[in-house]
Amino acid sequence: MQSIKNLIALFVVVAFTAIFFTGCSTISVNQDYDPAYDFSKLKTFGFIPISSEAGIDQLNADRLGEALKKNLIAKGFTLAEKADFGIALFFTKSTKTQVTTSGGYGYGYGYGYRGYGGVGYTDVYQYDEGTLVVDFIDMAENKLVWRGIGSGVVSDNPSVEERTANINYAVEEILKQFPPTKIK
Repeated sequence: MQSIKNLIALFVVVAFTAIFFTGCSTISVNQDYDPAYDFSKLKTFGFIPISSEAGIDQLNADRLGEALKKNLIAKGFTLAEKADFGIALFFTKSTKTQVTTSGGYGYGYGYGYRGYGGVGYTDVYQYDEGTLVVDFIDMAENKLVWRGIGSGVVSDNPSVEERTANINYAVEEILKQFPPTKIK
């Protein structure tokens, strides 16, 4: 009987760990855009200088620029000084808290009675979540026409290679939504 309880407890721990780590390796993406805008007229892109309020240092701005350039060129766009659309970037980081409560029940004997009892626990986990906002601005109209947003767990101390891979992945996931397809 005790070995079955241990087996069930082990299964719960393994299942929770698998679900938790699978969720941490992804980002959630979203987009917003002007549905009346004709995205087919966009052929060239450029970068809008990053302000100090953007939350991005120069090294990461360079990584983001390379990832955006690679993805947009693969979609058929061309980098140009006089661009059809400009790219503006913004990044925020916030601390999130995840609380998991679990309980366990079992049948047991006590002095003078028997019955059910339970032991529960609460696990509190804090992590940093980063959000990258990629804005595409029509340069002729000076108007925001598309916004891509990606949010995910930020690694504590990533290496240069991990940081670059994370940025490449985030940009690729965000740009999968661009150009938007119109729903008819």
